[in-house]
Amino acid sequence: METWLSLWSIGQLGTIDEFKEIKIGGFDGVEIWAEQLRAKEYLEYAHQSNLKVGVHLPFHDLNLATPDHAVSERTIQVLTEWIETVTKYGAKHATFHGGYAWSSEERDESVVRVNERILRLKKAADENGIELLLENLIPDRLNYCHHIASNMDEWIQLVNSANIKACLDIGHLAVMGTSLEEAINRLGDSLGAVHLSDNDAKSDLHLLPGEGNNLSSGLFEYLRNQNFNGPVVYEINPYKYSLKDIIAHLSKVKEKA
Repeated sequence: METWLSLWSIGQLGTIDEFKEIKIGGFDGVEIWAEQLRAKEYLEYAHQSNLKVGVHLPFHDLNLATPDHAVSERTIQVLTEWIETVTKYGAKHATFHGGYAWSSEERDESVVRVNERILRLKKAADENGIELLLENLIPDRLNYCHHIASNMDEWIQLVNSANIKACLDIGHLAVMGTSLEEAINRLGDSLGAVHLSDNDAKSDLHLLPGEGNNLSSGLFEYLRNQNFNGPVVYEINPYKYSLKDIIAHLSKVKEKA
């Protein structure tokens, strides 16, 4: 398995020198955060720094689960355009969110819509040699709406039905209330990538591993047991940590290995 860094973790003002630091610091690749204003520049920086690339597809103001036809068509269009863009840089995976139902009552109907739209998106991904990874999301505790997929059964159902893979965000998983071992065992060969951070199992804090409830305890053992060979992507809060903090943490991890 490889160690990657989400570019959300360097903020909006990253430089080519920072990309070189990422490479020298021991990261194998970066996950482009398509929401960032300079995401396309970051693709160039990654290429120049000989870093592998994947993409976290945009999701703000987009919703794969929407009942609104115009919104759904725009969502598919934007996600497809990003898939085509990152393909030019040798990307192999695209992580995406399943969206949300406008109300909790329409949960079942929205899951059907999401499945249909994932199949459309997968066609574009297959044509570009990109593997789609559906990320698990945090459930709405107030039950105003329903985030897809925010429970294991729904997540696995969508992954299997659309013949795609999963991105396991262990911070989201902790808030979902599912154990790491159970999730990895149930996903099995469907697991394509891991988002790594820590929190208090109440909110998505994106702390460095070990600075919350130590959510990653046992992670690499469980992954090895499943012969996992995808990227483990550090997704760390850029408003709390600097790139130097993240690299220093990784250096300590590698020293202990």
